[in-house]
Amino acid sequence: MEITDQKIYNSNLLKGTGLIQETLALLEAYKPDESSLAFQKRVVSTGILSKSTDNRVVDIVRNVFTDRYLGYEIEVPVFIKRMRDNYVSIDVITQLFFLYTCRANPILGDFVKEVYYPLKSKSFAKLKSTDPKDFIREALSDGRIPNSWSESTINKVSEHIIASLIDFKLIEKDKTILPYRVIDLAANYLLHELHFRGFSDNEIWKHTDWELFGLDPNGVIEIMQRLSFYGSFIFQFSGEILKLSWKNLSMEEFISNECR
Repeated sequence: MEITDQKIYNSNLLKGTGLIQETLALLEAYKPDESSLAFQKRVVSTGILSKSTDNRVVDIVRNVFTDRYLGYEIEVPVFIKRMRDNYVSIDVITQLFFLYTCRANPILGDFVKEVYYPLKSKSFAKLKSTDPKDFIREALSDGRIPNSWSESTINKVSEHIIASLIDFKLIEKDKTILPYRVIDLAANYLLHELHFRGFSDNEIWKHTDWELFGLDPNGVIEIMQRLSFYGSFIFQFSGEILKLSWKNLSMEEFISNECR
């Protein structure tokens, strides 16, 4: 499977930042055999997101939940819900929400990779309010944002980038940079999710998703080697070629065996 790095940005992050509690509620209600439209109507009619207006509920289901968690080769909402049912910590679940939010909103993911981690590595204590604005203006100039944005849109998207980083615990409310690292179970989930979506072992190793957690290929190898001691796969690495022998034959098995 070819690994692609989407570099065309839009302003969809304005539809929602982390939305942790709303996503948890929607995961509980989700039924894999139900159409997106039927799910949307049921969420509105039953008041699952009781504090939101009907229009806002439609927006969250259609433009946030659907974009982030549906359309994969596997039933992402089902598996994350099963992890919650197996008492997986909210910190792990939040890291998975972060992963899927960045995939659906490359402007957030690339800001994390290209701005957040370089500042963190240079021991900067805080992000500045101008950091995401500068990133957006650079994206406008190099074509990653193909259409002109008003100053108001730049400011709002910038605020939503900061708010998302707060929601996902990469920074404090005052923009102080936190000591963020991937939790082992979240890393193991990502390994298996990519595997069961059809990525080869070497493609998994070099996948750009790892950069969301500040990991380069050497760091990914270290994570894999450590995770292999949990017994969910056998790790073999020659320095250039990676071979993983998988114990679990499906995501269902992974969750049943590893999330307990």
